[in-house]
Amino acid sequence: MKPAREDTFDLLRAEVDLLGRLLGEAIRAVSGERFFALVEEVRLLSKARRQGDEGARTALLKRMEGLSLEEAEALVRAFTHYFHLVNLAEERHRVRVNRLRAQAETLENPRPEGFLALAKALKERGLSLEEVEAHLNRLELWLTFTAHPTETRRRTLRHHLEKLQEELEAQDRSRLAARVALLYATEEVRKARPTVEDEIKGGLYYLPTTLWRAVPQVVEGLEAALEKVYGKRPRLKSPVRFRSWIGGDRDGNPFVTPEVTAFAARYARQVARERFLLELENLVRDLSLSETRIPVPRGVREGGEGTERFPGEPYRRFFARLYTRLEKGEVSTEELLRALRVAEEGLVSVGLEQVAASFLRPLEARLFAFGLELAPLDLREESGKLLEAAAELLRVGGVHPDFLSLPPEAQEALLTEELRSARPLLPVGHEPQGEALRVALGALRAWQDKGAHVVSMTHHPADILVVFLLAREVGLYRPGAALPFDVVPLFETLEDLRRAPEVLARLLQNPVFLVHARGRGGVEVMIGYSDSNKDAGFLAANLALYEAQEALAKVGEGFGLPVYFFHGRGTSTARGGGPAGRAIASLPPRSVGHRIRLTEQGEALADRYSHPELAVRHLEQLLFHFAQAALGEGVEPRPEWREALWQAGEESMRRYRALLAQEGFFPFFEAFTPIREIGELPIASRPVYRHGRVREIRDLRAIPWVMAWTQVRLLLPGWYGLTALEALPLDLLRRMYREWPFFASTLESAAMALAKADLGVAALYLRLVPEKLHPLFHSIAQEYQKTVSLLEGIFQAPLLHNQRTLERQIALRNPYVDPINFVQVELLRRYRSPGGRGDEALKKALLLSILGVAAGLRNAG
Repeated sequence: MKPAREDTFDLLRAEVDLLGRLLGEAIRAVSGERFFALVEEVRLLSKARRQGDEGARTALLKRMEGLSLEEAEALVRAFTHYFHLVNLAEERHRVRVNRLRAQAETLENPRPEGFLALAKALKERGLSLEEVEAHLNRLELWLTFTAHPTETRRRTLRHHLEKLQEELEAQDRSRLAARVALLYATEEVRKARPTVEDEIKGGLYYLPTTLWRAVPQVVEGLEAALEKVYGKRPRLKSPVRFRSWIGGDRDGNPFVTPEVTAFAARYARQVARERFLLELENLVRDLSLSETRIPVPRGVREGGEGTERFPGEPYRRFFARLYTRLEKGEVSTEELLRALRVAEEGLVSVGLEQVAASFLRPLEARLFAFGLELAPLDLREESGKLLEAAAELLRVGGVHPDFLSLPPEAQEALLTEELRSARPLLPVGHEPQGEALRVALGALRAWQDKGAHVVSMTHHPADILVVFLLAREVGLYRPGAALPFDVVPLFETLEDLRRAPEVLARLLQNPVFLVHARGRGGVEVMIGYSDSNKDAGFLAANLALYEAQEALAKVGEGFGLPVYFFHGRGTSTARGGGPAGRAIASLPPRSVGHRIRLTEQGEALADRYSHPELAVRHLEQLLFHFAQAALGEGVEPRPEWREALWQAGEESMRRYRALLAQEGFFPFFEAFTPIREIGELPIASRPVYRHGRVREIRDLRAIPWVMAWTQVRLLLPGWYGLTALEALPLDLLRRMYREWPFFASTLESAAMALAKADLGVAALYLRLVPEKLHPLFHSIAQEYQKTVSLLEGIFQAPLLHNQRTLERQIALRNPYVDPINFVQVELLRRYRSPGGRGDEALKKALLLSILGVAAGLRNAG
């Protein structure tokens, strides 16, 4: 008999085979036998090329050149849909494996990164149950959903894939075949670029669905694990909370207007209200306890007064009254929580603890996690826009005629003095003349359910203090008090990360900000992974982020205030992606604290939250590492490690910047990758470029920069410059890898990017590049080979030695991603030829190929 794990792989293979055959049937039905034969021909040639057949490569290139546009588009669609189906099967496989591992775990042998393993680890540290309960109830893991152009699938496609999931569960082959046919015949590309309102609806989708189910399971899982280890069950609240940027992130997005911000809060509240009304309706239906059978506490009896229905059934009356109050908007999250406690205490007092645990505790967990706001909205704006808004305000108010001309220190002094007064500056009836002030004040007035106000590109304390000035204008700030929301500096570039401790120290010396920070119980600081990587390269950016967190935490300690970090991680390794739990474990010791924030972006939402069990497992892994890191322990790097890595980081940055500065690099990048075409892809409301026409790399946003390299299968931002480590002794590198979690996490992230890259496919894109620029590719390819050899030498093992599942996925997927790249190169060649850009059908086929590569790699960028 085969081991259970092998059986699940057999099930995966069987499901992939079934879905592949059903897709073949759909292709035959919709596109005909002749086209099905073409798909098979290309598939077999691609596999042969992978096995080293150079003739197959030549045949593929020739076949691509001879494709009609209709055939090219249909080929891309066929292989893309194959990946949608494979992704679906792999998600089901992960659920199966998770179930088996959960069933197999014991107290003696808990599953890695699980709740039972966490409970054991906490007990082994010498913590009592009371200490553990207090510790876990202080934890706040804030997951912040953002709208970035990395979720490339339409919501319609997601709908079909969810229904396919249900049909697979039901094992109904005919309905499964019908759904696959519907999927194949559905348009993948949106007809128009999505609005921010579309992104709000799509981005928050998983909160009232899978995460609604997952959150109570997380609390239950934690409590049950602690009961197994300590022999007594604690009382925990949800450590997981949610925020959103969608509708509040104005940085570089002109479509996030004050009206959109107001819509975002309205929509989220509407969704939460509907879900909680349904929860209360279910309690009214289920808690049919009769007052003739059980004693009724006074609080429950009084809470149901005014309800005429359900005579003699006090709990039904109690929750019916709550339902009416919520429906009318007369009750807050805190009042609902207090009411639940009253009902729970009543049930427990008559011996119905299990009823309270099964029916009330899940609702309590949801109220802690979501509240009636669902996900409070952050505002984000670039510092330059805020300074521009403040300048108009100060000019109109007669404070200073040209605030922007002042040096930063003078700006800070002026704002500090001005904020001693409560007076607004705009005359009654005066309307802002500039767009920056109009939007800034409008957004603050429209802002409900306040999260934080994030200031991107923070360079100086004045960049933060202008938020106080603008808030005062709309009645949100008064001197000597804290704002009712956190003001969060975002440090993104290498220079800003290195200067961040100095900026924070100056802020905490400022009387306005210090009072605010004390009133808020600490300072939240956001660090950006994307722009620092684009600015300094992979190794230097990672090291700068690590050192900035260490130094910022120490600044906070000096003022007796905790610094809470908000990690702006993306999905790709170049932007801080990879296993998020292990990334938390690799953070500097004593830098985590009891509160942490992480961004959740793009396709990561579908990957982590498409199924309740996947959501629970992801949250379990995050909490396993977060709960231990919050105790303040960790590995302190040896001084010689730190010095060696700092020197290597400087050299890696030099090499990375030297590449970007080489003559012809920018024209090479534009010709080699589909960066211009990505800008035309209607997958996000925010523009790809920072300022009009792009003339150099710094004009480009970090996400499309990474996405372009991902499309051509080089993933350069995730590894380039690492060969600087060659200057260090190999024994030292191996020891650092074994003993320093940060270094290990950094190298393993790079290994993932290198493993997903493919030089053979990338070389195809040279057909689009003038021959005089080809040496740039060859030098990058040489650097790639050296980096792979270096990491394998440090690991003393293959690149993915500890990520076998990913290794298997890449090997299985590559032969099916390759054809999409072959087609994409040909489509790019046609699109860039005279008259090509005016061909809408050609554009559509090309955009489909970009979606297809993203689906195949499970990573848009």
